[in-house]
Amino acid sequence: MVAFGFLFALAAASSTLAHPIHHHQDRDLRIVGSSMSTIWKRQAVPGSEFSVLVDGNKAFKDSTDSALLKKLADEGQAPPFMFIGCSDSRVSEGTVFQAKPGTLFTERNIANQFQPTDPNAQAVLSYAVAELGVQHVIVMGHYGCGGIAAAIASPPASNVDAANGAVQAWIEPIREQLRTSTRTEIVELREKIKGRTDVEEPEISDPGFRALVEENVKAGVSRIAANSVIVNHYATLAGVKASERRDDHAPLGDVFIHGWVYDIENGEVRDLGISVGPPGKAIPAPPFAAVAKAAEKTTVSHEAPKAEPVQSVEARCQEQCKTKRSFLPRNH
Repeated sequence: MVAFGFLFALAAASSTLAHPIHHHQDRDLRIVGSSMSTIWKRQAVPGSEFSVLVDGNKAFKDSTDSALLKKLADEGQAPPFMFIGCSDSRVSEGTVFQAKPGTLFTERNIANQFQPTDPNAQAVLSYAVAELGVQHVIVMGHYGCGGIAAAIASPPASNVDAANGAVQAWIEPIREQLRTSTRTEIVELREKIKGRTDVEEPEISDPGFRALVEENVKAGVSRIAANSVIVNHYATLAGVKASERRDDHAPLGDVFIHGWVYDIENGEVRDLGISVGPPGKAIPAPPFAAVAKAAEKTTVSHEAPKAEPVQSVEARCQEQCKTKRSFLPRNH
């Protein structure tokens, strides 16, 4: 009986820690026996969790070119890339790309969303394009995204506190994608969970889950391409001769928008084949292999608004004066 109770306890502990999306290694364990249960608290020296940061910073200082740090401090930043990624600790852009300081101007949030009503994302995009002169804007999602998984799972029926309420509100646009997308894998997922109130977060390999990750990235790229910051920039570029362009990292340069997805199981980055660039400009060849079927067309109901046609410089300037160069989309 004792042996059985011990095995049951191990099974309970294993099931608690096994989910690939929420793998909390440092939580206390509830040991469940045949006749009693108890909480086993992990023993740790207060503050010892900081050692990984201290050691990491030392390794960074020892391995990073001090001249590069000094140059960036003296001359400022001129990153070629703006990166919009997920807040997930497993997908840090500096780690995934082993990028040096000064490479990526970054905005991260739950499920790598870009919403025109989000002032933080608007400010980052505006500064990246108008001031830093980035050449590429990258939206990168990742398979196994907890924000996407939470949008698939049934929302809490009651006892929604302030923290949970904020998360539920943030992932609502993804739930809308789940409700309206006509992509086959998502339709099949939607039908499978239709009418249920006990839907759990899916496994990382679920086809509908992976498809929704990709569609969320595609929606982000579409929203950025239709954003007035990009539309205005493209309109300005159309009236500037190539000979009048400034140096590579100056604001008046071509800006391309890309959608990628990262696989947390093998570290691979894949291209979704949805890159956007200035009208009439050749889009650079994607640096990563394509995701199969990722660039297939979606229905109008699922697409974000398309970018407005480029106007003449004079017409655009008059319009900008009227709107006082608002950073919000004109149809907002």
